[in-house]
Amino acid sequence: MKRIEILNNGLDATTNLNECLQIDQEHLFRVVLTPFCNEQLLNKMLSDITVNNTSSGILSRMKIIGKVLADTFTGSKIEEDIYHYLSQHISDTVRGWACFLLAQKEPSLSLQELLIHIQSYAKDTHFGVREWAWMAVREKLSSDLTFSIQLLSTWIIDPNPFVRRFAVECLRPRGVWCKHITELKTHPEMALSLLEPLKNEPEKYVQDSVANWLNDASKTQPNWVSDLCSQWLSESDTAFTQRIVKKAMRTINKPKKEK
Repeated sequence: MKRIEILNNGLDATTNLNECLQIDQEHLFRVVLTPFCNEQLLNKMLSDITVNNTSSGILSRMKIIGKVLADTFTGSKIEEDIYHYLSQHISDTVRGWACFLLAQKEPSLSLQELLIHIQSYAKDTHFGVREWAWMAVREKLSSDLTFSIQLLSTWIIDPNPFVRRFAVECLRPRGVWCKHITELKTHPEMALSLLEPLKNEPEKYVQDSVANWLNDASKTQPNWVSDLCSQWLSESDTAFTQRIVKKAMRTINKPKKEK
């Protein structure tokens, strides 16, 4: 069996982004959900996915599948069985669907409840699931930034670097593949309580997220980022802080093109 067939049939996890992008999610959906659905319900769900898929982007498909799953099974007798099955599946794409199902359950989970449930995905062993985790909840978190930042303040001191990284990545002003958070582009200081404790972060995975957050902000508030980086170096002139600052300042320090 070819590698792509293995992935499309949910028999293994992806090993890189290219594999993730190649998966036929509709085929995988049929394979994964067949044990739980009769043919009529399965065809309806697939039809809803196709009708609502106005974009060919992978994030759009993930959201739509999560919404269809949430609409179909929330409140049903097999809701817990479906969720457990998805959350434990070997396919990282399927575990990603579980993230989006959580974020779109109705009646909605509170922000606090949502973060409690999503944390297991935030520290998943697979890089893809960790990305789907923050993408799934970003919109809801950005709808109440003050409270979200307050809730995430405990995550940035968590012993698990994946959890610390999630706390920063989920509210990047210009998140990858995601709608920008205008309020943080204009007022990045709102999230300082999430960034400040990580200025001397030892893990490169988390360092990169902090640096990318500040680089995002530097495109709209360069003076604020420059001043903060100078302050961090004066307070913590370690190799960790130096690496963060260098990456954070890359747009500011980029040579200007001659006219």
